[in-house]
Amino acid sequence: LNWACNFFVGLFFPYINKSLGAYSFGPFAIVLLLTFMFAWIYLPETQGTTPAELQAEMVKKNAGRSYHNMDIEAMASHVPPTQDEWVEALAALEDEKVGLNISQSLSSNK
Repeated sequence: LNWACNFFVGLFFPYINKSLGAYSFGPFAIVLLLTFMFAWIYLPETQGTTPAELQAEMVKKNAGRSYHNMDIEAMASHVPPTQDEWVEALAALEDEKVGLNISQSLSSNK
């Protein structure tokens, strides 16, 4: 999206600059103001909110909605993995990677 917007700015700015002169940045200022107003009005304040509280608020707000056949409420009740589970999973991945490197080096020596 950013590249597309930059493309259109580069495409139309010479024409805007020719017609508006010194005020050619006015349309961009208006878009910036509208974006700021959207964020101020519609996006929730998250300062001082824990991720769990924010997740609970989003689940409550979106309860009953279906996004691509995803059950939001069931996903929110899923317990995230503990630190020990992360460590075990990373260790298993590292073991797989080491085993894969050994087998590759053995097959390349043939």
